Amino acid sequence: MAEPDPSEIVVITGPTPARLRATVAALKAGKVLTVVTADALFDFLSRQGKLEGGAPPREIDGIKFDGTTYTAPTIARPREHFLKAGVAATRPGAALRRLAELSRLPTCDPWVVEITFPDGARLLHLDLSLHGGTDDAWASRATARFGNAEWTIAGVAHGEGQALLQWLPRFGPNRVLVAELVNAERRELGLPTELVTPWRDRLVAMGLEAHVFATHTGFRFE
Repeated sequence: MAEPDPSEIVVITGPTPARLRATVAALKAGKVLTVVTADALFDFLSRQGKLEGGAPPREIDGIKFDGTTYTAPTIARPREHFLKAGVAATRPGAALRRLAELSRLPTCDPWVVEITFPDGARLLHLDLSLHGGTDDAWASRATARFGNAEWTIAGVAHGEGQALLQWLPRFGPNRVLVAELVNAERRELGLPTELVTPWRDRLVAMGLEAHVFATHTGFRFE
């Protein structure tokens, strides 16, 4: 991932090495960044360099940021545990580097983030919050607070596509961007990946406007 520019607002939804590396590198290079993230991550990044911003709720340059934490998906499938154990055995260097990175990061829950633009349009980033272990009470609170956004970004945790189809319609999304949020990190670790295109196609078949939001791509809606 390319280093962020000082003119951008960086939104970090979770405490994983892949989501923090580019920001840490930019701060260590002397860039002054504006970052919206959890307090624990903001404190961690503030020790890497100079930054502005903080945890939501917050308003920056007329753009409002709000959010709530969620419970991250856990690995419940034996095959996934077996694969991770195999990677650690065959690629111990990569496994140790990841463990070292994780040990330096603070512990905090990931975030769902809502961005409200000056014209009132809203973008909801659901991150990886929709999975088999998603709590119904949490989903009810989140849909009441953030539902019916103009744009909704939703990631698909590995093996959790069916859960995405189950939970996402409850948010009443107008346009869905199905994002690849885990594949790059899984490739780095030597783990199998999944295409998100079939889940986009299933959402379209359910009557939702949905697009694949791949890494290094962008959308412009008129």
